[in-house]
Amino acid sequence: MLLEGTLERITYQSDDDGYLVARLTPSGKGYLVTIVGKLIGVRPGETLALEGEWQEHREHGRQFLVSAYRTLMPATIDGMRRYLGSGLIKGVGPATAQKITETFGKYTLDVLDHTPDRLTEVPGLGRRKAEVIKAAWRAQQQIKQVMLFLQDLGLPTGLAVRIYKQYGDAAMDVVRDTPYRLADEVYGIGFLTADAIAAGLGVAPTDPQRIAAGLRYTLGQATEDGHCFLPADELVRRAANVLNVESDLAETTLNDPQIVGEVEIGNRTPNLEPPTPLPVYLRAMAMAETGVAAALMRQLRAPSTIADFYAQARWPQVFAYLAERRAISLSEPQQQAVRMALTAKVGVLTGGPGTGKTMTLRAVTTLLAARGYRCLL
Repeated sequence: MLLEGTLERITYQSDDDGYLVARLTPSGKGYLVTIVGKLIGVRPGETLALEGEWQEHREHGRQFLVSAYRTLMPATIDGMRRYLGSGLIKGVGPATAQKITETFGKYTLDVLDHTPDRLTEVPGLGRRKAEVIKAAWRAQQQIKQVMLFLQDLGLPTGLAVRIYKQYGDAAMDVVRDTPYRLADEVYGIGFLTADAIAAGLGVAPTDPQRIAAGLRYTLGQATEDGHCFLPADELVRRAANVLNVESDLAETTLNDPQIVGEVEIGNRTPNLEPPTPLPVYLRAMAMAETGVAAALMRQLRAPSTIADFYAQARWPQVFAYLAERRAISLSEPQQQAVRMALTAKVGVLTGGPGTGKTMTLRAVTTLLAARGYRCLL
């Protein structure tokens, strides 16, 4: 549904995402309506063309929920005066806006757009203040141009606002030149959305930046399934399927570090037959895995009085103590797990529901408490 009108006042606006609650007078009407949504850079006095739908809020009544918007420049001198004096432009309040519109009349906006140096013709407006107004006007027009460009790509207003917040005035250049950066750098935009944007901009299906982004996306999806890496041949096969391209193209891109980006190809485990697959990681995941391995090695090398003590334990007596004095009876696998936990410096306890993990852990903490240790769980 379309709604056009003049923005009268902004009741609330978030600095984070541009979400606002405002009052608007629909064109040709004499009453106010409430509009809500993510609109960035709008000011009272502006004429807005809105797309969205009416909704009934439980507390605040009827509201127009904005899904997309455009700013229409005011056509009347009074509208221009209100627009310029709304706080939109640094250095221009109601009094200065009055002087500017009195000086240039219906050509006010044309002067600001094309011959802003003429602002010095306004009585009482010096060159320094004219330069401030000129720069502020240019900045506001840039915001509107960027938002219009993003919405013309079919992006919802919320995503367009996020992109602008991320890149500012460079947003148009980033989206046009490197649209797949959005998937890596803007929250809420994944590869599939970035791919649709790129297609709308005419990026070819075989473009190297698309193939590289598809490889990173495929690795990211694998991490969602719990994998730290994918074998290179498996990655190529999956990515080619996602991208609908030949596997050779995905493989060539994977092997070009200048194109593929934040991806790291690991090494095969030596001296194994058959040879292990070549692992491919997202760089952040490779760093995380290396960090975890280093931390484990530090733990293994560190001295442990607990492990040293329980290495000499008489385990039949230990388990008898647990059963008779603590009512903790353990199966053979549970006993093995307790021994591992208390004699190894690092251990992992796994098992499905009902397999005895809780009882095993209780046995471990009971024995440690008996030795005066506190356990952090």
